[in-house]
Amino acid sequence: MKWYEIKNKAEKAEIWIYDQIGEDFWTGGGTSAKAFQKELSAVTASQIDLHINSPGGEVFDGITIYNLLKQHPATITTYIDGIAASIASVIALVGDKVVMAENALYMMHNPSGMVVGNANDMRSMADVLDKVRGSMLKVYSGKSGKEDQDIVPLLDAETWMNADEALEAGFIDEIGGRMDMAACARFIPVMAKAGFKRIPDNIDGEKENPSPKDLEDIANIHQRNQVKVAQSKQTRRDRVADLLIRAELVSPK
Repeated sequence: MKWYEIKNKAEKAEIWIYDQIGEDFWTGGGTSAKAFQKELSAVTASQIDLHINSPGGEVFDGITIYNLLKQHPATITTYIDGIAASIASVIALVGDKVVMAENALYMMHNPSGMVVGNANDMRSMADVLDKVRGSMLKVYSGKSGKEDQDIVPLLDAETWMNADEALEAGFIDEIGGRMDMAACARFIPVMAKAGFKRIPDNIDGEKENPSPKDLEDIANIHQRNQVKVAQSKQTRRDRVADLLIRAELVSPK
């Protein structure tokens, strides 16, 4: 399933980023930036309206998308229709003009990542994340005119802004009309899973009961997790048994 839609029209193209960006680590769903690039390259319009309602997603896909849009010759107007969080808050700033709905939300935080390996691998990942943050800082400071030292605390704190606050901070240019925020409620589990620590409790929208398909997906995920846990336990037991055998073989008489 694609997290974006591109409508290529003669005079003005429309791009809708209305979901989690990139491939979903947990489900394998979503589409990479490579597919986005292929469709964007076919856009010949002189103007692009970029609509965003996204909790963020894969940071490297997000940076790639920002760069692809930045390199496009069209004049871009960004419309933050609901949530522009995490890497989506970076993509939003590609617009020559950024308009945020009066009841929308804008969130910025430090990039995060996962790594499995030794201490050197961990340090290497930390270095990569620092470089990613440096790239993000260039975008934030370029739009707002703020110094990096003024933006770093906002990233450290996981800062959520309403339209008035985002305008005052210089991240948007204009406040638009009020939008229906009901669709944003579905992002709450995604943001919680991603480790967001300060999700506002005033995100509009009624909670929907899970559909039979949702319940089936949850059951399948639970079953796969149970299998992984069982396999992990068996691996640990085998490892302990192997260590005990080795200890017995090399133990002094």
